[in-house]
Amino acid sequence: MSSFFKIIFLSLLTYSQMFVAQTYSDIDTTKFTDFHLYEPGLLDALNFGSAGSVQKELVFDQKIIHNRESVLFKTQIEELPSYDLKVPLLDAKYISGSNNEQLFSVFHSQNLSSRFNYAILYTKKSYDGYYTNQGTNHNFFQSNITYYSKDKRNKIKFFYNHQRLFYNQNGGIQNDSSFINDVFSSRNRLLFDVNLENAFLKDAFNKVGINQNYLLISKSDSLLNKTDHYIDIDISLISQNRTYFDSLQGQFYSYSFYDTLSTRDTLSKKFVNTDFTYSINKQIDSLSAFSFSFGLLGQLYTHKNLAIDTIFHNLSSSLSFEYNRSNFNLLLNGNYFISGYRNGNFDFSVLGSKKLNSVSIDFGAQYSSSSPSFELLKYNGNHSNWNNEFLNQNILALNSSIVFNKLKLSCNYYDIENPIFFDYLANPVQADGFAQVIQSAISYDLVFKNLKLKSTLNYQYQGGYTIYQLPDWVGIFDLSYSFNAFKSALKLNIGFQGKIYSDFTLMDYRPDLDVFFVSNQKLQNSNVMSDFYLNAKIKTVNFFFTVSHFNAGFSGYNYFTALHYPSPDRYFKLGLRWMFLN
Repeated sequence: MSSFFKIIFLSLLTYSQMFVAQTYSDIDTTKFTDFHLYEPGLLDALNFGSAGSVQKELVFDQKIIHNRESVLFKTQIEELPSYDLKVPLLDAKYISGSNNEQLFSVFHSQNLSSRFNYAILYTKKSYDGYYTNQGTNHNFFQSNITYYSKDKRNKIKFFYNHQRLFYNQNGGIQNDSSFINDVFSSRNRLLFDVNLENAFLKDAFNKVGINQNYLLISKSDSLLNKTDHYIDIDISLISQNRTYFDSLQGQFYSYSFYDTLSTRDTLSKKFVNTDFTYSINKQIDSLSAFSFSFGLLGQLYTHKNLAIDTIFHNLSSSLSFEYNRSNFNLLLNGNYFISGYRNGNFDFSVLGSKKLNSVSIDFGAQYSSSSPSFELLKYNGNHSNWNNEFLNQNILALNSSIVFNKLKLSCNYYDIENPIFFDYLANPVQADGFAQVIQSAISYDLVFKNLKLKSTLNYQYQGGYTIYQLPDWVGIFDLSYSFNAFKSALKLNIGFQGKIYSDFTLMDYRPDLDVFFVSNQKLQNSNVMSDFYLNAKIKTVNFFFTVSHFNAGFSGYNYFTALHYPSPDRYFKLGLRWMFLN
């Protein structure tokens, strides 16, 4: 009976660190900002191919070390926000490129009344690949319906998210030297032998739910300073399934535990998330305000992986306090797991910012202790099997930055106790000790008339267990020139963007697990990769042309993303975006 009441109790609880106000504030129809960067993260990462292909970070990010989220599943898409539009909006984009690369995206949103809005977004990415069995085929669909009560005190949002990611997995080329020593720049890459000719990976994600935000109390004093009390309730159902298939070839894998001819590994998770948050927002005076929130999160989920079939729950609580003044901001967050699989886990952070005339200072500190995701403890697969007992991974992160005019200096420190990583056999292991990463970066934006240069230079020191295998130096640049033609009817933007990085040891990659793991077999020499782009705009119609990695082969063919995975050669993209407002 107690288990029954626990499940009922969990289904009524929710957690959210802060109140999420999702309103659309601006529709950009004039700027070129990030217009040619339709794949987020490409400038600070290397990839295997093109649209939606596997990426490897060059610059250290906290997501690399947080193993509490499932490392074997793809990251879910960002939530589509709510909108409030005066006129219907239709935004369509189409991109075509080398090797049948295609990206089609259409977004539509419309207010059916002053209190009712719907939004739909569909995106498809695909390409055939530059090597045998390398293509991708991804589909994304998001939709929501938002209703506001007549007095605007109650907001209800129904939403549905879907993503299906399909990757052909070729295991890399068989002979790296055949690529490095290639003297024929026009050689067909499909002629290279690959390790796996029939393998693929599919990740399917579905999420449906309802979010309700209710203004419980609203008070104003004689000076019109307001105090609002909100209740936020979020209930969602999530399903994520992962399938890996191959027809075995040669001796690519060291082990085949269940079948020596073919593999069909599956992993499935299903979640019920229920969130409840109580928030107080108070306007102290015309210059300052604060907010306080208390939340509870209840989660019930199932985990299935061949012979493994189990059920878990989590119950956590959170506190959040934020203080804002015209030139100062402070945010305190705390999250503690009361019971369940992550019982005793916690996460505490402080973030702040201060403005002093033309100088802006940001600082932050975070300390967390978290259990690894369950599949890092127990996993059954045809090529990988493990049964581990890991301690919590403790992470201390310190961040600071100073911005003066167009110059930004930043420094980040990460201290990871009991780090978990994939070893030389692609098995998860835990180091008894510490791994450290110290980052410093300098960024500068130069604007001279129509010429603009955005540049960042990163230095990252790796101490203790050096398990992340990142270059010490990474530089990112974007140089562009903008001008108008035909009496300003046509706006043009032309430029170069790219990255330069120092030597680093390549990591290896496992197709069946979709993870990078440590390796000491090959040193990737320092390299420069640059793209040429041209943007044109007439009213709400945007046209662009990009030549990615246009300098490929200028200084040889020694550029890899991971061991046996060459980075893509020179290829082009041609795109059109048309926004309709009516």
